Amino acid sequence: MKKRFLLAIIFSVLLINVYSQAEISKWEVRGYLSNMQSVMVLGEDQDWISDNLFHNRINTFWYPNENFTASLQFRNRFMYGQSIQLFEGYAKSIDNEQSFLDLSMNILDEKSFFLNTAIDRAYFQYTLNDFVFTLGRQRINWGQTFAWNPNDIFNVQNFFDFDYAEKPGSDAFRIQYYPNYSSSLEIAAKLDHQDKLTLAGYYRFNKWSYDFQFLGGILAEEDYLAGLGWSGDIKGAGFRGEMSYFQPIDNFKDTTGIFYSSISLDYTFGNSIYIQAEGLFSILPDNFNINSFMEYYQGPLTVKNLSFSKWNWFAQMSYPITPLLNMSIAGMYFPDLKWFYAGPSMAYSLKDNTELSLISQVFSGEFSESGDRSQMYFAFLRYKFSF
Repeated sequence: MKKRFLLAIIFSVLLINVYSQAEISKWEVRGYLSNMQSVMVLGEDQDWISDNLFHNRINTFWYPNENFTASLQFRNRFMYGQSIQLFEGYAKSIDNEQSFLDLSMNILDEKSFFLNTAIDRAYFQYTLNDFVFTLGRQRINWGQTFAWNPNDIFNVQNFFDFDYAEKPGSDAFRIQYYPNYSSSLEIAAKLDHQDKLTLAGYYRFNKWSYDFQFLGGILAEEDYLAGLGWSGDIKGAGFRGEMSYFQPIDNFKDTTGIFYSSISLDYTFGNSIYIQAEGLFSILPDNFNINSFMEYYQGPLTVKNLSFSKWNWFAQMSYPITPLLNMSIAGMYFPDLKWFYAGPSMAYSLKDNTELSLISQVFSGEFSESGDRSQMYFAFLRYKFSF
């Protein structure tokens, strides 16, 4: 832990020192500030749990020349409310850094509130002809579909965490090579908080008006991995898919591997109605088990626990009622567990850089191993100012 924290300090100081020597014209700074009131109900006839979150994000970039880029991006979250009082270790779970470098810290941690600051991007990038070299905390996005991404082996997103649009990053070194305009080759390596290495290669090319990709490597020194993906269209409808297989290194000859495959279709009608549908098929080992949905909803997400059901279905529709008001609804269904999620939302643009949103999340289902019938209800009212 001390080693990772020391490396984090050195890396951050180096970035700040680089920025301090930059000309102001070569800077780019943007971000947002939001305030979100939330209400949570865990089951029928339960009390409401109320919280409030102030969320500030700062994204800084420095471009000293056409070949070099440095970026430091971080977010600050101040939260107060009943969840901190009712759920033991809630604030510490926010500070649960899963990356090699410990770039998250609870500056304040009291009985009813906490203040967390976390750096989720801190990298240097250098471009040389057809090569791009990136070192530091970065997002390595190999996913193609929307709700579930079996190819996103470095930094999996949590679909339900809508307040984190930037998505997590990885402490990694990546080399990208672009032999022509329609193909690319990447090699990336990252270390996690347990000093375990993930090393993988990725090749992407265009054929028959489709983009195809293949990847392979080692995941956290525990599994061999292989995957493929594609993106294209069918008569104007987006058609995407990806699949990955993970086989334990120590049990290479047995059948204890994990397999995920997702396929997605999306289409925008002439009246601006947007629809999207996606399915995820899973082959999981017999000992794979999640005892409650809260464990899945809040726990650390990896590419090996994208779901807990063999079949998973997702659908979404959105429509701009006016140029300023957008309505949408999303849903998931897991027939194996007779479990569902519904997420209606509304976003209203107050000004060009200011938005007011109302988001709901409803979950209901049962987990066969525990026999637990889980129901959760969330409502969020968010005011967001971007700059």
